[in-house]
Amino acid sequence: MSTVWCGSAATVHVVIFRRGDARLSCAAKMLVVATAVLPVVVACSDSESPSTPSVPSTTESAPEAQHGPVFPECGGISDETVAQLTQVRGLVNTARTSVGCQWLVGGGIIGPHFSFTHFRGSPMGRERKTMELSRASVEDVSIEGHDGFVGIGEDLVLGRNLCEVGIGFGDDFIEWSVSYTQKPFPDACEVAKELTRQSIVNAQR
Repeated sequence: MSTVWCGSAATVHVVIFRRGDARLSCAAKMLVVATAVLPVVVACSDSESPSTPSVPSTTESAPEAQHGPVFPECGGISDETVAQLTQVRGLVNTARTSVGCQWLVGGGIIGPHFSFTHFRGSPMGRERKTMELSRASVEDVSIEGHDGFVGIGEDLVLGRNLCEVGIGFGDDFIEWSVSYTQKPFPDACEVAKELTRQSIVNAQR
């Protein structure tokens, strides 16, 4: 056997081979040694590398909306009932949708108007804040055991001619709006409250 010294002064590698293998170059002998050592180095690296910690899932499902009762079309209020309570003749129901209805005199935009709206999955508190910024006053109200608000609008000539009643049902609420444009007219809030009461009674629970 012969001993071969390969490498620089700083790094010395010893390779031992048989005399018949003397024709092998120093680089070839070094490759044999490196190949034999490589699995050990890789194994050490794998065992010493820190494992990636598992990250717990933080995804949370949104809370389900608490919906209230189902209201029939127009809150279950007929055109005749609206005309009787508002004491306005010639009203025409100009809008019948899944979320509400609107009554106008002769179907025109000029004159008194009355409307019912069902807000589903919408916070009543936000609507009340809007009322507090746009109406003369906003008061608490309870109708048929359900709480809500009354927004009152005043005209310099007509006085309290506008009233909007909102009643909450979980994450839903309904709103009746009553607005007059000329005298004489009944108490707008009394009309709005009665329309609201009848709609609550008509609701399908």
